[in-house]
Parts: sequence; C-alpha cells; structure tokens
Amino acid sequence: MENQFIRHEPCFERILFVLTLDRKKMKERILIGEEQQIRFRLNGSQNAEVLCDMTRPLGTFLINFERDTDRDWNLYGLSPLRQALHSNRWKQPELEQAASEFLWGKYLSNDPLKMYVAFRIWNSYLLAREPRDRNAACDRFMDKMSSLTGVFHNETMIFDRETGKPKHFQTGSLYFKGAPSEDTRLDLWFPDNRRTEECVSAYASLYPLITYYLNRLNDWGLCFRQCKVCGKYFLAKSQRYELCSDKCRKVQALQNKREFDERARENNYDLLYKNECQNWRNKINRVKNTAGFPADRLEKIQAAFSDFKKEALQRKKAVKTGTASPKEFTDWLYQQSNVIVELTEI
Repeated sequence: MENQFIRHEPCFERILFVLTLDRKKMKERILIGEEQQIRFRLNGSQNAEVLCDMTRPLGTFLINFERDTDRDWNLYGLSPLRQALHSNRWKQPELEQAASEFLWGKYLSNDPLKMYVAFRIWNSYLLAREPRDRNAACDRFMDKMSSLTGVFHNETMIFDRETGKPKHFQTGSLYFKGAPSEDTRLDLWFPDNRRTEECVSAYASLYPLITYYLNRLNDWGLCFRQCKVCGKYFLAKSQRYELCSDKCRKVQALQNKREFDERARENNYDLLYKNECQNWRNKINRVKNTAGFPADRLEKIQAAFSDFKKEALQRKKAVKTGTASPKEFTDWLYQQSNVIVELTEI
C-alpha cells in the first residue's frame, strides 16, 4: 500500500480506523488499513498488510487526542490541496509540496490518529484529481475531509472533574442532528466466533469512536486521574490511583525517601535542641534550690537561657530554609552545654 505523500496511484479501497478495548488488561489496540487485511491481522496473521497495528494503555486514544485550536490542519493540510485542485499544473507542485510536508510530519508522529487523518487527506486528494470535473471533486474532497478534521476542534476527554468518571457523549448534540448518516455510523465487529473480542470501525467521522469509547469507560466504572508526579492524565480503576506508570512510581519512591531522610535529620536536631533546653532548665532549677546562690548570678543565667532560646530558634529556621546545615546547628548546641556549665559552677 502506497503511503508516501507524493503523486502516485491512489488507494481505491476504504481505509478504516479500527479500535478494540481490553478491559481486563487495560489496553487499547488500534489498527488502520483495508477491512479484509485488518480482519486477517485480528485473526492472528502477522503477514496481513496494514498501515498501523498499535497496542497502548487504555484511554490513550482520548487522552492524547489531537487538538487543533489554531486550525493548522485546515490551514497547512487542506487549504493548499484545495488551491491545487483549482490551479493550473504549473502551480500545483508547490502547493502539493507544502501540504505534503505538513501531512508527512503528522504521519511520522507515531500517533495512529494523526497517521490516519493525514493518510486519508492525501489519498482523498489523489482521488479528487481523477474526475474530469475538478471543481465538483474538490467540493466533495473538502466536505469529507473537513468533516474528518472537524473533531480536532472540540474537547474529547469529557469527564467529571471531581470523580474522574467519563461522561456519556451527547448523541443528541447539534453535530449528530445535522450530520449525514454516514458520519454517525459505527460498525461493530466480533473477530472470533466466541465473541471474546469486540472491535469498532469508523470511516467518515471520528465522533462515533469517541462516543463508543466514553460510553464503554463509563459502563466499566473507570476514571481519569492526573499523575501527581508528571501531571499527565491516565485511566485508572478507582480514584485511589495517583501515579500513572512504574517510572513515576520510582520517582515518587525516591522523593518519599528524601523526605523521610529530611524528616529524620530534622527530628534529630530538634530532639537535641529540646534536650539541651531541658539541660538548661535542670541546672537552673538546681541552683535555685542551692542555699545562698547569688540572686544576680541566677538572673544572669536566666537571661542567658532566654538568649540561648532566641538564637536557637533563629538557627533552626536557617536549617529549615536551607541557609544552614543541621550539622552546624548541632555543633552549636553542643557548645552551649559548656556555657550553662560555666554559668552554674559554684
């Protein structure tokens, strides 16, 4: 099957986008190609010729769905080809080259959705060059391809922000009310006789696939979660999941260890500070109970204790903010033990 974005004989067979969801393994499988070849591949034939056969974590299709807020697909993909169909043969190569570069970049993205739409646009352009009436062919080309790329302008990962539960796609929306029947069609397959695997295929529009996907996830009680390490969304079996992958789990485990070690160091110097305070109090209470201990010396010791606590709190704050190390603070505390001993000597 030709897939280079240059002029060549177009593919006259319908190229389908086929999706199968595995709830048990939490995987999605996407195949792109002619129907018969895809059926061969689903039955285990690795020799079947398809454009794409990719297995990914469940939910990836919706999470990584193409967003075209700037309408680049229309501007750089469709518009040059529309102009080429209305231009003379001298201007066509430059316009085709501009669209080809954009579409080829999308095709090489390793994203099956982008691959599919890019291939369909280029192949439909080649088909539109065949009829004698170019103007009518161009209109058909733009209508069909605009319908295919129109979904890129809308939000597809629709879910409750509190629970993460996917919402049922509204089939009563203006799109479904005004769209041709072909654009709302979704074919359901069961590749094997036991019906252990369910496939859906779409051709004219991607909206039916989104509808099917969201409704299946909703029926299964799965929810979208945002990883607290990398910030990416992923699909989980419950809200208690907070990490999307083993990589993020390792990062979180390392962070937890660092925080534990930091708390341990903090608890160590904090404990030394509390012990030193109690050491001062014990010695002050002892001299208070010592008969004949000079009152002015006791007052001086208490003032020194007050200064000690003030400076200690400042040094603790410096450790917490990172401007001083715990070792510097503990070394200073050990020195203060000698100060109180000297002050309370009789």
